[in-house]
Amino acid sequence: MAGLTTPADRLAALRTLVLNEREPLVTITHLLRLCRDEHPVLWSRMDDPACCGRVDRMLGELSALLPPPGLADHLTGDVRDALADALQPVSDTPVVVVARALAELLDDRYGHTVFASFRRRSPYQPSVGDPIPLDSPDLRRMTALAPTTPPWRLAHRLDETRHVRLAGEWATQFRVVFDYSLVDTLSGLISSDTVVATCHPNASLDEIDLPRGHRQRSFPVRPAAPELQRRTIDSLLATAVAEGASIALLPELCVDEALAWELHDWVRRPGGPRLLVAGSYHHQVPMRAGTDHAAGRRLNTAVAWVRGHERPLLHDKHSPADRPVHEDIQPHGWPEQRIYVTADGWHLAIAICRDLLNPRAVQALSEAGANLILVPAMSETLVPFAGPVAQLVGDNQALVVVANNPAQWSRPGDPTARRPARVLVGHPGFGQLTRWVPAADPAPGISVLQVGSGELKWRPCPAGSAVRDASRGPHHRAATAPIPPRWVSTLTAETCAWTSDMRSEPTVTLRNAAVLVVLIDRPGGPQVLLTQRTADLADFPGQMVFPGGAADAGDASPLETALREAREETGLDPASVHVIGLLPPHALVDRGFLVTPVLAWSTDPAYPGATNLAEMEAVAEIPLAELHAEGDRRSTSIGDTRAIPGGRGYGPMTAALLDLLATLLLPVDGHPGGA
Repeated sequence: MAGLTTPADRLAALRTLVLNEREPLVTITHLLRLCRDEHPVLWSRMDDPACCGRVDRMLGELSALLPPPGLADHLTGDVRDALADALQPVSDTPVVVVARALAELLDDRYGHTVFASFRRRSPYQPSVGDPIPLDSPDLRRMTALAPTTPPWRLAHRLDETRHVRLAGEWATQFRVVFDYSLVDTLSGLISSDTVVATCHPNASLDEIDLPRGHRQRSFPVRPAAPELQRRTIDSLLATAVAEGASIALLPELCVDEALAWELHDWVRRPGGPRLLVAGSYHHQVPMRAGTDHAAGRRLNTAVAWVRGHERPLLHDKHSPADRPVHEDIQPHGWPEQRIYVTADGWHLAIAICRDLLNPRAVQALSEAGANLILVPAMSETLVPFAGPVAQLVGDNQALVVVANNPAQWSRPGDPTARRPARVLVGHPGFGQLTRWVPAADPAPGISVLQVGSGELKWRPCPAGSAVRDASRGPHHRAATAPIPPRWVSTLTAETCAWTSDMRSEPTVTLRNAAVLVVLIDRPGGPQVLLTQRTADLADFPGQMVFPGGAADAGDASPLETALREAREETGLDPASVHVIGLLPPHALVDRGFLVTPVLAWSTDPAYPGATNLAEMEAVAEIPLAELHAEGDRRSTSIGDTRAIPGGRGYGPMTAALLDLLATLLLPVDGHPGGA
């Protein structure tokens, strides 16, 4: 209605909208927008006795037409007519006062429909003036501690009702997205028995790789010894699980990309956490078209894993650190804050360290109703975080957990002792709204929060310390890997039962062999790397098969066999693929082989070597969906090899593996998954 010039025009447009709208959420939004646009009049007249009396009489008549709360899901024609009539101008009673009363009445009678309305729109990104959900858990069921302060809200906020609030100007600063995809998966995540654990693997900066780049900026910041870090984190998570933790949080930059993705296994384990925020990591992604792809964009990304949900929850940091580490990242122009909504009123958000010190970010979190906020941090002090955490607790009675790392910021020869707090927790039952968790020494350990009682404990982790004490030798830096597409998680979950130990060979009387099954991430879905054997070979002449062959005496595992054979046959660079796991072995009894398929993925497989033309006629990438579909198969040839003609046959094992891949991937969302 902003384009309408006169109050009469705006009122006529509002009445038309109300007459034609069946969804309660939309009608409430229209009414609240009028309240926002004419708030000076509303403020001055909403408490006028005569005005209030007339509005109360009008509401009494209208209430008789409305169903009791919880019984109707849409506005019937007679209700819409009555609402439009109530918005007619009346002497000495501004229409905006009536609109405010109608919005509250509709919220009371139809508030149960608001959750479903937002869920249908998920993922929902509001603009200024759009509605946002106001959910809140029943804290009486979550904690034995009485809230020490009510939510800090205006007594008569004019742009909200019990279930709905209009988005303000903060929606231009942050792209806030309400995500309802985990409503059922995260149901019951927080209860009075919930234990939240934070894991702290590092004692000092000496265990963190802080490279110095252009203008003394640091990128990537990561663990100095990735394998040691992995074992320490595993021991900390095992301790957290033993303490009953269902939510676990790792600090900022305590993992590299590969480790963050490996930690997905913890939410798959029986008795493992339901939600694991696997810290954050530095990585580099290509710039958009028309920019320097070689340089790429540098990001700090947090990754979280949820039991029963194979795809990661990803969140990019948008406020780079400038001290004590000058963080050389390049966030995207419009920062996004994703809010995961649960059926029991929790709005889950992840904020990375300095993001929680950004006043605009805190305002967006507060206005969006974020009330479960998990914060991976890497800071020499958590003192500045206390204010924003207290604000979020007071605004939304939020539960906020900040996990910090490392324990010591002093370097050898530095006379200033810097030992920051390991954990900061905000809880609506705390008298000061926030509490610190002290640690007697800087050794690895975990903090444990019992939600119901508010009890906080520090647990040193002897196993984690022992891992570090036993470690000797040079620190090896893990190579940065690209972000796997979402279908890799699906395959990882399916192959974990078969991938018990990649280092061992099956014990059989048949001769061991292996093939490499490579799925290539393409915009249209995964493609499969296949070869066409020459027509004069004794085994599978002219057929389309996966690269592979018999194990050599020097091969320590099926993985080594598959990678070696693929390199020899196609010229494939093994470093350009990423192994997912093993698929069930296939016995080719008539030829005397037991073949183990090794499953891998790649964003861009490289072929620096030559194709073995004595065995291969062609090497091709073919869409999995086309291989699964009936009819002709189109192919894309690689290098100078010619395209595989349509209609060629597949080896029996190849056909079986393609069927298995199609079964695992194609039903995920009706089409092979993207990134």
